[in-house]
Amino acid sequence: MTDPNPTDAGIIQVGDERWIPGSRRADGSYRPARKVRAGFTPLEDVVRYASPRARQQQQQQQQQQQQQVERPQKPQKEAKPHTQPAPSTDSTPTERRIRALQKKIRQIEELEQKLIKGESLNDAQKEKVKKGKELRDELAQLSSSS
Repeated sequence: MTDPNPTDAGIIQVGDERWIPGSRRADGSYRPARKVRAGFTPLEDVVRYASPRARQQQQQQQQQQQQQVERPQKPQKEAKPHTQPAPSTDSTPTERRIRALQKKIRQIEELEQKLIKGESLNDAQKEKVKKGKELRDELAQLSSSS
């Protein structure tokens, strides 16, 4: 009696014996069939150890998949990652300038918070903080005109 399902290593069961069937090599020569000793398990057939928790999770996943197959659900909308909306291409140069000024002012406020905490700033950061009043005035002017 031959087992129709060979193992991952290709071992087949013939009666009480296990065999690796013969095969043809790449060079065309024939590889003879070989008998496998009782109790031998090749590396390809060794079951990988899974902790009890991992086995439980795997069983739960299989049960969920079976439930989904039994009763198909409505297609769910894919969750979109939280991203900032892309700036619209139809914005005017004034709107773009306002956004740029707001960004610079946010950065200046962060630098001012560092100064309040007593952290030291490099020369470029100090220059940026000095320009803060000018940028705020320009932002106020652009906001009022638009």
